[in-house]
Amino acid sequence: MVGFAEYLGVGTRTVSKWEARGADIEPMPELQAVLDTALARADRASAERFRLLIQAGTAARAAAGRRRGTVEKSPSSPAPVAPVSPVTRAVGPGRSVRAARANQNLADAAGRVARTSVRDRTTVPGRIRPRRRPGAPSDLSPVAPVTGPIALGGAGVQGSPRGVAVHDWLTDPLVQLRAVDSVPEGGAPSVAPSLACAPPESWETSWQEARGQNATEPPGGLLAVGRSDVEAVQETVSFFSRVDQRRGGGHARTAVLQYLTSDVSAFLNGRFTDDSVRRQMFAAAGELACLAGWMSYDDAEHPTAQWAYSIAVKLAAEADDAPLAGFALRAMSRQVLDLGQPERALDLAAASVNGERYRRAVPRERALLCLGQARALAMAGDRQAATVAVKQAEAELASASASDIEPDRVFFVGEASLAHQSGCVLRDFGDLRGALEAFERAVQIRQRSKFARAHAITLGDLGDVQARLGRHDQAVVTWSQALDAMSGVRSARTRAIARRIRVMTASKPVRVEGSEELAARVEHYLAG
Repeated sequence: MVGFAEYLGVGTRTVSKWEARGADIEPMPELQAVLDTALARADRASAERFRLLIQAGTAARAAAGRRRGTVEKSPSSPAPVAPVSPVTRAVGPGRSVRAARANQNLADAAGRVARTSVRDRTTVPGRIRPRRRPGAPSDLSPVAPVTGPIALGGAGVQGSPRGVAVHDWLTDPLVQLRAVDSVPEGGAPSVAPSLACAPPESWETSWQEARGQNATEPPGGLLAVGRSDVEAVQETVSFFSRVDQRRGGGHARTAVLQYLTSDVSAFLNGRFTDDSVRRQMFAAAGELACLAGWMSYDDAEHPTAQWAYSIAVKLAAEADDAPLAGFALRAMSRQVLDLGQPERALDLAAASVNGERYRRAVPRERALLCLGQARALAMAGDRQAATVAVKQAEAELASASASDIEPDRVFFVGEASLAHQSGCVLRDFGDLRGALEAFERAVQIRQRSKFARAHAITLGDLGDVQARLGRHDQAVVTWSQALDAMSGVRSARTRAIARRIRVMTASKPVRVEGSEELAARVEHYLAG
C-alpha cells in the first residue's frame, strides 16, 4: 500500500419460524439462523436462550417505536435532526466549515486547534503559535520515524474541559444498568456535555466507594458466576459484532441492549468463583456495552450510544483492561466528531491513547486508536499532526503479527479500514486525488460480504470524490454499487450516504446517463 506521506506529497435470508406477538416487527434472520443451527444440533439450551433473546429484542424495538411515534406526534417536540456528515458539516444555511473559519471566529477556532498541536508552527505564515508541552519535540516531520502515539495537550487527558459537568462519569455503572428505563432511547442526535469529555482524575473512586457502603445482597442471594458464563457473554459479543458489520446497527441493536441490561447486568452483580473470573466478566460486559454504543451510534440513537460508551469505559476500569477503555473512548470521539464537536473529539481521542490504554494495546488496536486521533485532528484543521497520526497507524498495522494474541473486538481492523480512514483524512484536507486513490484501494481489498456496511460507506465516499473531481459518469456507477451493497443493511450512516447521493444527483452537472434510475433507487432505499 502506498504510504500516507506519499498521498500528501510530503447470505441467504432465513425465513422466520416464529412470530413476534404484539409487535409489527420484521424478524431478525441472523438470529434466526443461530436458532436454527442450535435446533439442528439438538442444543435445546442454546436454542431457548436465543429464542428468548430474539423475543426480548423485538419487544424492546416495538416499545422504542411506540415511544418515537409519541414524540413525533407531540407538537412541542423538536423536529428530528439527521446525523451530521463529517464531510460537509454545516454551520449555517449554505455555509461550510471552511467558510466559517474565514469569519470573525477564526482566531478563536485556530487558538483551540493550536493548543492541541504537536508541532511548533511559528515558521508557517498565517498560523498561530501553539503552547508547547514541556519536553515536546520542536518538530515532528511527516517523513520522520514515529515511535509512539501523538500526545495531545488539554484538559481532556487528565480531566474534563473547563465548565463541563462530570457527574455522569461518577455514577456507578452497575446502578446505571439496574435502573428501570435507564437506556435513553430516542431524542435529538446530541451529546450531553457531562459525557462528551474524557473522564476526570480519580473518576472511578467515588462510585466504587459508594458501592461498598451501600452494597446489599438481593433476595435469594447472589447469582453464581463462573468461567462458562464469561464464555457465553464473549460468544454473544462476537456473534453480534459480526452481525453489526454485515447488517448495520439497526439489526438486533435492541436485543443487544436487552441482553446487557438483563442477563449481563445480573452476572455483574453475581458471586464470582475468583477474582480472575470477575475481571474477565467485567471486560466481556465492557465489550458488550461498547458494541451496544457502536450499534446505537450507527442507528442514530446518539443518547443511547453515549450512555453505553460511558458504561463500557467504567466496566473496563473495573476489569483493569486499559486498552478496552481506550477502544471505547475512541468510539466516543468518533461519535462526538460526527455530531460537530471537534474540540471534544480531540479530548476523547487524546484520552484513548493516554498511558496504559495505548501501551498495553496490541499493534492492530493501536493502529485503530491512531486513526481515531487522525480523524479528529483532520476535522480540527491540523494537517501536520493528522499526518503523523496516520503514519503511526500505518507503522502499527505493519507490525501486527499473526502470532499476536488479539482481543476479538479488533477483528475488523485491517488494510481496508486503514485505506478508508486515510482517504477521509485526505478528503477533509481537500486533497481529492489522494482521497480518490485511498478510497479505491479500500474498495478493492475489503471483504465485501463480511463488511457490507463499511463497503457501502466507502463506495459512497468514493462517489462523492469522483463527482467533486468532475467524473460524474464514474460517480453514478460507484453510487449504484453503493446502493447494491446497502441491500439488507439497516444503518443511519448508509441512509446518510443515500441522502447525499440524492442531493448530488439532483445537481445539473451530475445529470448524466443512469442518474435518473439511480435517483429512483435512492428513493426506494430511503422509503424502506
